[in-house]
Amino acid sequence: ERKNCQVSLNMVNFYLYWKRIDAKYRDTGGSMSVFSDLLSEYITMKDVGVYPLSQFCGLDRSFMYKIINGKRNPSGEDVVRKMAQFMQLTPQEKIDFMDAFYIAQMGAEVYYRRKSVGELIETFSRREGKKEYIFHEAEIAKLELNGGGSGEIPFRGTVHVRHAILQLFSGEAVKEDGKISVLVQPDFDFAMELLQVFGEQNPNLTIQHLFCMNNNEKLVSMRKNYNLSCLQKILPICACGCDYRARYYYDNVAARLNEFRLFPYLILTEHCALAFSADYQNAILFREETTLRMMREMFEGYLKQSEPLFERLDTVQSQLGYTETLIRRFIASDSPRYFFQRMPCLSGLLTPEMLKHHLVKEMPERDQMIQAVAQYAKVMQTQVLDKKTTMFFSEDGVKSFLETGRVDEYPKECYSPLDFDERIALIRRFLALRDRANLRMIRETKERAEHALNISVNANEGYLLFQTRTERLIYLSIREPSILMAFYDYLESMKPEELCTEEEMLERVEAILHEFVACHSREGSI
Repeated sequence: ERKNCQVSLNMVNFYLYWKRIDAKYRDTGGSMSVFSDLLSEYITMKDVGVYPLSQFCGLDRSFMYKIINGKRNPSGEDVVRKMAQFMQLTPQEKIDFMDAFYIAQMGAEVYYRRKSVGELIETFSRREGKKEYIFHEAEIAKLELNGGGSGEIPFRGTVHVRHAILQLFSGEAVKEDGKISVLVQPDFDFAMELLQVFGEQNPNLTIQHLFCMNNNEKLVSMRKNYNLSCLQKILPICACGCDYRARYYYDNVAARLNEFRLFPYLILTEHCALAFSADYQNAILFREETTLRMMREMFEGYLKQSEPLFERLDTVQSQLGYTETLIRRFIASDSPRYFFQRMPCLSGLLTPEMLKHHLVKEMPERDQMIQAVAQYAKVMQTQVLDKKTTMFFSEDGVKSFLETGRVDEYPKECYSPLDFDERIALIRRFLALRDRANLRMIRETKERAEHALNISVNANEGYLLFQTRTERLIYLSIREPSILMAFYDYLESMKPEELCTEEEMLERVEAILHEFVACHSREGSI
C-alpha cells in the first residue's frame, strides 16, 4: 500500500513537472535542461541506478552525470534510445523523451516547426471534410436566418451557436453565386470543416477568409507552431475546388485571444451577420440592412489592411508563366533550391517531340504552349540542374509515373499519357542528373498518397502544387514569410535516415524498371 502511494505521488509530481516544462517551452523555447530535467525525473520515478544505466549505454559514469546535470548532451539518438530501453519507458514516455532530446539540440521553436511541416506533408492526403457536422435536418434549430427580417437574435451555448453557423453557411452555399465572408481563426475546426464540405459541394462558392497570423517567435502552446497549424487547416479548403481567398494580418495571437473581447469573430452572408465570442459560447445575429452595410464596409476595410496568404494560379498559362518566372529568380539567387515531390520532377526533361505528340490537338494556343514548355525544359536543364538544386522524390512516385505516363506538373486533360519507351527513357534521364544535381529518394511512408503536396522553394520564394479531388491542379505561390522559411528550413535540414543512399536509390529504381518491363512483356501492352 505504501509502495502504491509512492507511485501515485510520483505520477502527480510527474504531471506537475510537465506543467513546468510546458511553461519553459513557452518562455525560453527549450534548452539543454529540458532533456536533463526529464531524464532526472525518469530516473527518480522509475528508481533507475545511474551506474547500470551508464554501463548499458556504453558511457562513463561521470559523463552520464554531466548529461543528468545538463552540462552535456548525449552524442546521438542511439544513446537516447538505449536510455529509454533501459528505463523501460512507455511508448508515450519514449516519445516525450526523444522530443526533449531534439529540443535540447535545436530548441523548441525549431523542433516543433520542423515537426509541424512534416505532419502537414504526411497528413495532406487525408484532407476529407467531416460530413458528420452536416447535421440531420431534424437536429437543426428551425430558424429562418437567411430569409431577411430585422432585429437581432441572441444565441447562448455552443450547440445553438453551431446551429446558427451551419444554417448561415448552408443557406449561402446552395446559391449559384454564394459568398461567405469570415473573420475567424483557422483553429476553429467546426467552421473550417464546414467550409470545406460546402466548398466541395459548390465549386462556385466564394469564401473570403480573414484571420490573424502569429508574430511572436515563442510557442503559443506546447508542441505547436501556430502559423503552420493555420496552414494545415486552410489547405483542405484550397484543395476543395471553390473560390477560397485567404488573407492575414499579424498580431501576438496568445495575447490577442486572451484579451477580454466580446465578439471578436464574424460571419457575413447576403442577408445576415453573426458575431460570436472566442469560446463559441455566445453570438448575436444581425439582419437589419443598415447594420449589415456597416459591417460589410468594416470587413472590406480590414481586407485592404491585410495581405494575401498565397496567390492562386488556376490556368495552365498562368501556371506556366509563373513557374518560368520563378525558375529565373531561382537562377538569379545564390540560395539553394529544393523541389519536393512524390513523383520525380520530370517536366524539365520533356522533349519538343514528346510535347508535339502528346499535347491535345484542341488545346488553345497549342504551338505557343509547346514552345513555352520546351523553353522551360531548356532553362531547367542548362541553368537550374546544378549542385545548388536538390530534388526529392519517392519510390511510389516512380511507380505511379511508370503506370500512368503522367507527370504532376500539368493537368491531365492537356495531354495524353507518355508511351512505354518514353516513360523508361525519362526515368533513366532523371537518374543521370545525379552527377549534376542532388537527387534524394525519400524513404517510404505509409500515408503517402496520390493527392500529395509538392513543394518548390528557395530562401526567397516558392510555391505549393497539389490536385483537388476532381484532379484539378492548384498552384499556390507562398506569400507569407514565416511559412516560406518553415518549408525551406524543413527541406534543408532533412535527416539522412529519412532518405535513401545513392546506392539504395539506384538499386530500387532499377528494380522498379525491371518489374515494369517484365509486367509489360507479360501483358503485351500498357
